[in-house]
This record gives sequence, structure tokens and C-alpha cells, in this order.
Amino acid sequence: MHQEDEVLSFSVCFDNSAIHVKEKLAHFDKAPYGMNEEGASLDTILRSFFYRRTIPNVRYGFKEILKATGCKDAFSLSFQGHGLSLSNHYWYKRAGEKVLYKDINFFENPWDDSFGRALLKGDFAALSHCDLNVPDVVTPGWATKGWLYEDGPKLYKIGIDPEHSEEALGEVLSSRCIRRMLGEDAALTYDLGFFEGKYVSISKPIINMDQDLVHLSQVLPHSLRELAFEKSVDRNVAKRFYELLAEYGMPNLYQHFVKLSCIRALCFLPDLHFDNVALLHNFKTGDYSPAPFFDLAGSFGGTIRGKKILADLNKGTYFIVYFLFGGLDPDWDYSWYDPKRLDGFENEIRDVLSKSDFYNEKLIENIVGVYKVQKEEIDEHAAKQKEKTAV
Repeated sequence: MHQEDEVLSFSVCFDNSAIHVKEKLAHFDKAPYGMNEEGASLDTILRSFFYRRTIPNVRYGFKEILKATGCKDAFSLSFQGHGLSLSNHYWYKRAGEKVLYKDINFFENPWDDSFGRALLKGDFAALSHCDLNVPDVVTPGWATKGWLYEDGPKLYKIGIDPEHSEEALGEVLSSRCIRRMLGEDAALTYDLGFFEGKYVSISKPIINMDQDLVHLSQVLPHSLRELAFEKSVDRNVAKRFYELLAEYGMPNLYQHFVKLSCIRALCFLPDLHFDNVALLHNFKTGDYSPAPFFDLAGSFGGTIRGKKILADLNKGTYFIVYFLFGGLDPDWDYSWYDPKRLDGFENEIRDVLSKSDFYNEKLIENIVGVYKVQKEEIDEHAAKQKEKTAV
């Protein structure tokens, strides 16, 4: 189903996770992006779509979650309710079932969020008593997270390591940096919150009732997916990727990726792949546009690897950070960039990171130092480009 519209009839075998498409229904034109491609196996595409809506086996407490819920695997767990998501408007209705989307969707209707609270607490035994018709069972990603209903749906996220909340701090900082640099709507707003003694990032759904989120893994041709971020510091590879975006008729995505590369450099954004970059599809108008930047956890050295790199700042550290997060090309279009919009952001970094005992004064200054070096490079590229344009 897509909202109230029937899209596909299918059968599923939970013993072997097999999917079989039985029939295209009246509103197959509203099927997920890429599902109506000629020559593609609908069974395979639908199965892939379902697996993008499951809890990954690397999520903290994965085995305990399955044990408490009595599910064989994450695929089975995702079908315990109606498969309702807060990232798109697709859901599952059993044959003959009388239920309407307007009465059950999580955008407009509250739910028992005990499941999300148990995930955040790590109280997996409590899951055996929770309603499984919740958005959490179709929410992907490695980080410890839970959907709570507080004056509407909100995602509380701690990070991959639930014992430390540095990833949440980085996500909040990155969100603030992007919105300063590019405008309030350029990134999903992550607010800093507190849950059971731990800092969390808190965000609302990235879409509204007229939109679906379409990940670039569903959209980009295979040749582009292979190129992007492979050897990310090789400017020739990145340049070719950006050129191909234009060749494939995606000039808006070219500019989007230039901005994303600058964000990656400024915020030391660690988790960049094609399920973390997406388009918004307005299914009322048919329009596609780049989605706000999202899933920014672990930025500013919040990951285990980042902490080790930044703990002892020296020339080698700058080189490693540049190698991992740099590779900016002076020939890209920086006409959108205004360095003054980031004036004083170093103080915001200090303020947020100082909330965690992990970040001592020396480490915070190390992080500020690397941020300033990365920013100086972007400033330099933008200034030289402006001079050339003026001439």
C-alpha cells in the first residue's frame, strides 16, 4: 500500500524470507522508485526494498531484540505490524484486512512508544511485553535509537556505542553548522536532549504527508554508485563523478554533492554512503529535490576512530583528517559559499563538546584546530574562484 492506494499484491515466506509478487494493482504507478523498471525482477527489487526497512544485525542488542520479540530475523520482525514507516508512506495490509491509512499512520496518530524507550534504555527483556506495531521495527541504521511520541513523532538517537553520547553531540553540531552555512532548511534539525542520563540527538521526521524519501542507492546508475567516494581523496575520481551527475541530467545533485563534500571536510562527517544521501519525492506534484542533509552522527571526532586520531594533534593528525575528509577540488562551484556565515562557530563547537566529560579542553582545542584548517581551505578556494569570476 501507498497511503490508501493499493500498489502490489505479494506473498512472503518467513521460513526463507522469500518474496513473490503476485500482481500489479491499480496504483502500481505509485510503487517505490525503480520498481517499474523494464527487465528487472520485481521479486528481487521488492525484497531489497523490504530489507532497507529492517534493523541491521550490527545494531546494539540485535540478538536480544529478536529473542525478546520471538522473531527469527529482522525481516520477520519488520512484518509484525503493518510495516508503517516515518521515512515513506508505504505499508503492508493483509488480504481481506479492513484498515485505513488515515487511522493507523504514525505521522497523524500516536502509538505506544514503549518499544522505542526500551531500545534506548537497553532493557531488551521489556520488549517481550511491547506492541510491535511501531516505527522502530522498520527503522534501519547501526545507531542505538528509538522513536518516541512527544507532541508528534521524534527520533531519539544515542549512537553506535550506547555507553557514550559523543556521536549525538557531533550530530547536533553538524546540523547547526550546515544550517548556518546553507540555511535553516538545508539540514534536518537535530536538537540536543537528555534521556536516562545520556545525551541524545532529537529530530522530527524528514518528510511530510506529501513526501517520500528516496535514497540515492535507488536512483543513481550503477556506474555512478561505483565511482562515488571510492578513493575519496582522489580528486580525479570525485571530479569524474560530479561530471557524470551533469551528464545524467542531475545538475542539482552536482551542487548538492559539492556542498556535501564541504560539510564532510568541515565536520569530519564519517558515515557517508548512498543510503545517507537522498531525494524528497513529492508524490502530489511528482517533483524530486535533494533532501536536507541527515544522519550526521559521529561528526567532529565522535566516533571511536575519530577520538583516537584527534587525541594527539600534530602534523600527522592534520594529514590523516585531510586524507579521510578532504579532497576538495578548487574547480568546483563555490559561488554559494559565504565564509562570514560561519563566523564564531568555533565557540559553538567548544560549548557543545564541553558537555561531555570525554572532551577535555585539549581535545576540544584539537578539534577546533582541525575545523579551522578545513575551513581555511574552503575559504581559499571560494576566494580564488571569486577573483577569477571578477576578472
